[in-house]
Amino acid sequence: MSFVKRSTVLSARPGRPGQPPAQATPAPAKPQLVPGVRPSPLDGRPCTSTGTASLDQLLAGHAGLPLGTCLLVEEQGTTDFSGILLRYYATEGLVQGHHVHLVGYPPEWRHQLPGLATPDTKAKSPQPPPAPEERMKIAWRYEALSNNASPPGAASKANTSDQPTFCHSFDLSKRLAPSACKGTLHPTPSTCPPTLDQPASSSAPFQAILSHLRTKLASSPPATIHRIVIPGLLLPTLYPPQCALPSEVLPFLHGLRALLRSYPAQLTAMITLPTTLFPRDSGLVRWIELLCDGVIEMIPLPANSGAPPLPSSTSSSASGSGGGAGKAEEQQPQGLLRVHTLPVFHEKGGGGAGASSFRETLAFSLSASRGLDSAIGSTPMAAASSSPTAERLVRISRVAGRYLVFDIDDVVYIRRCHGVCAVLTGTMPQNPTQNLFLGLPVELQAEEAKLLADKGVAYVADELADHLARLSDPAFEPARKTYREHLKQLRRNAQQAFEEEKARIAALHADKRGGKKTKDKKKPAVDAEADPTSPPTTDSIPASTAPSYRLLHYLNSRGYYTTPGLRFGGRLSVYPGDPFRYHAHYLANGYGWDEPVPMLDVVTSGRLGTAVKKGFLFGAEKPAEKETGGEEEGEVRVFCVEWAGM
Repeated sequence: MSFVKRSTVLSARPGRPGQPPAQATPAPAKPQLVPGVRPSPLDGRPCTSTGTASLDQLLAGHAGLPLGTCLLVEEQGTTDFSGILLRYYATEGLVQGHHVHLVGYPPEWRHQLPGLATPDTKAKSPQPPPAPEERMKIAWRYEALSNNASPPGAASKANTSDQPTFCHSFDLSKRLAPSACKGTLHPTPSTCPPTLDQPASSSAPFQAILSHLRTKLASSPPATIHRIVIPGLLLPTLYPPQCALPSEVLPFLHGLRALLRSYPAQLTAMITLPTTLFPRDSGLVRWIELLCDGVIEMIPLPANSGAPPLPSSTSSSASGSGGGAGKAEEQQPQGLLRVHTLPVFHEKGGGGAGASSFRETLAFSLSASRGLDSAIGSTPMAAASSSPTAERLVRISRVAGRYLVFDIDDVVYIRRCHGVCAVLTGTMPQNPTQNLFLGLPVELQAEEAKLLADKGVAYVADELADHLARLSDPAFEPARKTYREHLKQLRRNAQQAFEEEKARIAALHADKRGGKKTKDKKKPAVDAEADPTSPPTTDSIPASTAPSYRLLHYLNSRGYYTTPGLRFGGRLSVYPGDPFRYHAHYLANGYGWDEPVPMLDVVTSGRLGTAVKKGFLFGAEKPAEKETGGEEEGEVRVFCVEWAGM
């Protein structure tokens, strides 16, 4: 029996005699998308443009910002590149007919929006499609691909006129004309700080903004797209001092995240944050980053940095019109672009498999006609700053006796260069009970923190002491005074509510007398000797971990990787290389030199290690001889036990 491929299409099955042929069922009509929205090429969920084509290509391969997500743009220095990205984002929404909600700025901000760029009439007209007989017959799936070098997902200039524009081109030298606006700009309640002649309109401006957004979203049709523009979050000129408190800004971001998840097909948001005033190593900014779906950072370069020209994304299409067109499009990079996190599909990832270019060194340039354009650069400064093996000092935060690292670059550095893997402990705010695919921060064991500190590559910072030290700084006195006034106001409000509740209960039980009064519990005395502001040192590591630390130091000096060994019944799990590539060879415990080791522990640990195909390794440090009057590290001796049948 043989099978031969037919070159003709099989005809439909004929109907029975005497029956009319069955009529073809019409295909269902293709659903029409909202203007400015198209499905993601990765998972099909709706996405909208940020107004910058190069930024759309960086968003985890979605070719746009997925609906129901927010993007945080951080910027160093005194430039306003992030503000330009925000204007592009708002202008794109107004041109597409979306509702744009502006936070912080007055409605006159619309006069700063860029206008639509004039189409280039000198561009080469697209070639007509080839004849049917000239198309590829075998690789038929490649016939829809164009020959230009535009990035995947970018809008082609050869699109027909019936397809709507997903990302418009804007000109910074022009202003947006009212005739081009199809959407509406909605100002939110003012957040400006109070002045002498104009007191604050609301004691909690963030709550008023959330209430305003909930009302607008609930009263709009389901097919309406909304954009939230938050420029300069926590900027002192836009927000009162109490807005910079974690008790104010974090509930606002939680409420904004809840709105994004409640309207996953209607709402997006973009936020800018000046990292010069609020650095990334502070706990407040790290919490803000965790509450945002995407985080990018813009670092301006000096004017005379001497960096090579930045290749334009449109240089390939312009090179056909003349020999010097490609050179004219090249510009000096004006800054570096770091992508920290990107919007993903769910907590397991997704959406970032094909977009690996964001892990390279990115640079951006700004021009009046093309706006912000980002591409992979090769500046020496960028290569030095992005190298994970560069010398750096890792900050280990001690919080409630736990040693945590929050920076992903620090996590990569200590794992790749020093063999310390640590354990991921962070959970998502929407899924706090997850037990798989955890994230930042990573938690180090006490001996691992001491090992890195002794090597001089890290330091242990007590977050409580650091916080109190900042509060005692004279430069922080205005903020501390505002914080104290805020606490006093909260106390007065609570006392007033308590008195009102007490009076109400007394009025209800006025006829009942003789109730027993509860005695006030004495407050615990404060230990005056404990100074929380004392600088942290490596001596704060518990002394009980000293034997395990000596064993860890011995193994780390010989190139072994270690992780906590609790799941295998030991103190450490020892790997010959990175745990991503190797299985553990030993489970290890450290003991004191004169500490007796019960035989039952040796037997049980040896059997357990053999059961999980690992050897049981235990060791201790021999006390050093004091010949020169100073203490020296002694020799560490280790033994390996394997269980064997008799």
